[in-house]
Parts: sequence; C-alpha cells; structure tokens
Amino acid sequence: MKLRSHPPILAAAALVVLLTLLLPVVCPAQGLCPRVKFVNQGDKRLEIGWTMGVDERDIEDFGGYRVWVKELWNSEQFDLGREYVWGEDDTSAAGYWSFEPFYEDSIRVFALRSVQNAFPYELSVTTFKASNEDSVNEACREVNSSGTVYPRYGVTSGLEAIEVIPNPYRASADWEYGGQRRVAFVGLPSAATIRIYTTAADLVRTLRHEDPESDQEFWDLKNDDGEEVAPGVYIWAVEADGIGEAHGKALIMK
Repeated sequence: MKLRSHPPILAAAALVVLLTLLLPVVCPAQGLCPRVKFVNQGDKRLEIGWTMGVDERDIEDFGGYRVWVKELWNSEQFDLGREYVWGEDDTSAAGYWSFEPFYEDSIRVFALRSVQNAFPYELSVTTFKASNEDSVNEACREVNSSGTVYPRYGVTSGLEAIEVIPNPYRASADWEYGGQRRVAFVGLPSAATIRIYTTAADLVRTLRHEDPESDQEFWDLKNDDGEEVAPGVYIWAVEADGIGEAHGKALIMK
C-alpha cells in the first residue's frame, strides 16, 4: 500500500514544534528562565546580559526580572542585586526600568558597579510572577549562574598600574575564599614574568602571565617547591618584553 503525504498537515506540525521551541510564552513566568548571553568583567564593574527570546508583553503572568549577586569570599548565598518590575512607571522607584520594545532592545543588561577588583563574584538572573512577587525561581538561578568571575582592569600597555591585592595580606580577612591563600597581581600587560624575592634577594617564586584579556595573575603564597612562604615582606619584580620592568613590595601577615 502506498502512503500519500499530506504537506499541509506536515507543515502545521513543523510549525507547532518550532513555536514550542522558540515561544515558550504559554508557561507561567515561574517556569521561564532567561537565556544569559554574556557576562563581562571590567574595572570595578561586572555586567550580565540576557534575553527571553520574546517580547515580555507576550509572556503570561510576567512580573519582571531579578538579578542575583554572590560575594564568594563572604557568602555561599545569592543576594538580590536588583529587581526590575514590569509595568513600574515611577522613574524614582527601585524597580523601575524603561523596558525598551523587544525589537529595539532584545538583550537586557545589568551592570554591577563599585565591586572590588580581583575579588570573586557570581551573577545570575531569573524572572518572577506578577501574581506571586515573592516567588524565587531557584532552579533557573542555578542554571544561569555565571560561575566565578573577577572584576579586572583589563590588560594594560604599561606597567604603572601594577599592584598586589590585598596588600597587606591577612590570612583571617574576608579575602579568603574556600580556604585558598593567595594574592593577585593586577594591572598586568598581556604577557609578563613575575618574580618574587625575599628582602635578602633570594628568589621565592616565578610566575608567567599570558592572557590577552586579563590583567590578573594569582600567587598562592607558595615557593617554587610548593611550600607555603613565611609571613614577612616580599619584593616583586614584573618584566614585560618591549615594555620594561616594575618593582614593588607585598606584606604577608598571619
């Protein structure tokens, strides 16, 4: 028996599948999860961009967005960084956002300013229901987690911005993250060699920095043999081919 094809039926089925994939607007907002498009790190600045893929006006029970921030050295929990409320028309209100039309501004962006360079953060974004503003889409928050990100200067063309963070280093300070003892060299060019010495000019550690996007290189406070260094003052020297050399001091305290 020869089967006959039914183009109109097949086309309709394909359209249903396509709409299911691209337009999940029939679901309540609690079940919708924004798609994170990028996470950028800048000088004392972090930025997260996302989209729903559709105009928010077409989403059933859409209440708005929540952007979450976790200070990884200080907490294991996300804190609310900003809430954007759909329909809020008071420009002075905390939840106000102009919500440009989808076709003009399909990617929403949140910038977190005045953060600490070289400190670890984590960002995420979720939606919430208009009918239940207290709802938190925890599953979406985990899916959209940026992972660990560090604010940074960005690579430099000179050596004048190089510094050690934190300085002095205190083992009991909030800088500690997950038990990691380390400091960060920031303000580096894309390629440089870092040498760390005792005040008696004994070489302690050599680090090689090669990163076209980051100005940071971490030192785990160990020598070249993998042994933890003793508290005290250390001299560092940064050398970059074609640029020059810079020097400074780092104080390590218990």
